[in-house]
Amino acid sequence: MRRIDGRPSATDAPYGSPRPGTGPAPHLLADEAGAVLVEVALSFPILIILLLGILSYGSWLMAAHTVQQAANEAARAALGGISSSERQSLADESLRHSIGSATFIDPALVSISSSQSGAFYSVAVSYDATRSRIFSISPVPLPATVIRRTAVVKLGGA
Repeated sequence: MRRIDGRPSATDAPYGSPRPGTGPAPHLLADEAGAVLVEVALSFPILIILLLGILSYGSWLMAAHTVQQAANEAARAALGGISSSERQSLADESLRHSIGSATFIDPALVSISSSQSGAFYSVAVSYDATRSRIFSISPVPLPATVIRRTAVVKLGGA
């Protein structure tokens, strides 16, 4: 039922719900000007953490791939050596060259170890990511603090 002036009557509103245009500040109930600002304020920190997490994981995966490639190249370079000390020297030189051109890896945090077992030569490269600047500011936990990758090659003629 409508009143003569066109406004709804008290019986038109459902029980317990406020009628529009009544109360101490009726214009505040209809004002939606700050809704977008509130939504951005709530979602922006989550978005920033998500983006930093993607960057952190991407950087970690790139570092892990670089360490694996450096181990592969060092193992292949060691194939040219005749003695164990020459193989170690070739692997060290190859690793210095590989890591020296890497973007996100600090060469001071990289270590190499090698061993021979029968006809197989193994090169293990480790990168201590805990002391790296790029991984210390990560807002999300990363998979491993020390990235360790190994490459094994078969020595010819052995």
